[in-house]
Amino acid sequence: MIRGKRELVSNVCAATGATWLVERLPRKPVLMILNYHRVGDPGATEYDPGLFSCSAGEFDWQIAYLKRRYRMTTLDEVLGLLGNGARLTEPRVLITFDDGYIDNYQYAFPVLRRHGVQGVFFLPTAFTGTNRIPWWDSIAYIVKHSRHRQFRIEYPQAGEFDLDAGGAAQSIMRILKLYKQPAMRDHNRFVEDLERACDCSRPGAGAERCFLDWDEARQMQRGGMAFGSHTHNHEILSKLPAASQLEELRLSREILENELQQKIETLAYPVGARDTFSPETLEALRLAKYRAAFSFYNGFNKPGTLAPFDLRRCAMEPLDRGRLRLQTALGSLTGSLWF
Repeated sequence: MIRGKRELVSNVCAATGATWLVERLPRKPVLMILNYHRVGDPGATEYDPGLFSCSAGEFDWQIAYLKRRYRMTTLDEVLGLLGNGARLTEPRVLITFDDGYIDNYQYAFPVLRRHGVQGVFFLPTAFTGTNRIPWWDSIAYIVKHSRHRQFRIEYPQAGEFDLDAGGAAQSIMRILKLYKQPAMRDHNRFVEDLERACDCSRPGAGAERCFLDWDEARQMQRGGMAFGSHTHNHEILSKLPAASQLEELRLSREILENELQQKIETLAYPVGARDTFSPETLEALRLAKYRAAFSFYNGFNKPGTLAPFDLRRCAMEPLDRGRLRLQTALGSLTGSLWF
């Protein structure tokens, strides 16, 4: 409902010329970091459709529009704002991707290269170049292939689901929310309980490759793209003991540096909500010698408030063009939260 109202407001503003006017007002220096996951058709996947940010055609339009209106920045420039006295004097936009799905290579990379814009791709190294299916896609697969239209799960709390009433996508969203709760500590129990409730097993070892491989990553690197860590196993860091957090950060960085032959200094927190990283996480980042980490709970970064281990990003969910125009225009005008 909220999303529908935002689209309506955006369309009215575009039709009346209000968006055009806002786009031409004086702008504040603000760093807008936009985060994507997948590019393509959500209806064509057996896995989580909620990860698709836009189609390939819409991604092309978005990058072209953003490049016309804003200074597109790079990862090195953002790190410079944190460390060497460089100042943020105008609105800048950084494009980031989490998880490293193969469609990032197939669809997003050609668009970014054609427009001369750098994307920053955060890779969970245990999945790169493998046929492993991550927990969120396994959950989506089980629900989509459930033999029961109604089912109930008990862990970490009781929940009832009706695929006929709410649809698979809504049920997947609710179940993923349960998985991400701090109380959920036993991954295997959660997925096994869901398998029993749905009478369906998670994808097997012969599943399709969903993630880019190292040769594809190196091609992207040669084409001007940048890379960072998304940990090794994509576990929610705050749920892990301090030693395990440090191992996740160190191992991922070691693999990335070995495969890409470049220094890796940045991390994107898996899931990225406020409760997914902790003081122990920040200490692990310092011990592992990371310079910056990116969260994912929406918001802009203003001069004087740039937090190296909490660089805020905005989710790029499917949205129409009027809303993207209004969101970025208001953000650069006020420095306020995402519309």
